[in-house]
Amino acid sequence: MYNYNMTDNFCNKCGACCKRIKADFNTKILYWDEKTVLTDEFASMLIPVQNETNIFSCKFLKDNICTNQQKPEICRNYPKSPFVELPEECTCTGKIFIEKEKIMQKIRKLKEEIIYYDAIAAISTKKEQNQIQKLILSHQKHINKYKEYGSNDW
Repeated sequence: MYNYNMTDNFCNKCGACCKRIKADFNTKILYWDEKTVLTDEFASMLIPVQNETNIFSCKFLKDNICTNQQKPEICRNYPKSPFVELPEECTCTGKIFIEKEKIMQKIRKLKEEIIYYDAIAAISTKKEQNQIQKLILSHQKHINKYKEYGSNDW
């Protein structure tokens, strides 16, 4: 999985991600990416938002500032990927969109290179074909890192 600490570079500290946290206590899932497990530590920090189902806020958020001196890793690294779902009010949505597009462009470029290498392999020696196959496998391995985000369709 893509692991990128977006917070250091892109978070504008608006507090939106801490005000409206989508979580399901029954399935133990956080809906930032629909895959992150809701840990007991993180669950203990959440308070329900009135009149909302599966929407919580962090009890440590005061005036858009986190007052938790012992922030869990999930908070320190959020958003850990440009593929997470951000609240509508988040002020870094545009910046994260750009990061996501950069990754998608790189994946498309790797796919183009695979097509090129396949064509070259057809007219290459057996030894060259083995080297080309290694390159293709390396490219495919990188593409597969983003499979859960739809890289097969980019």
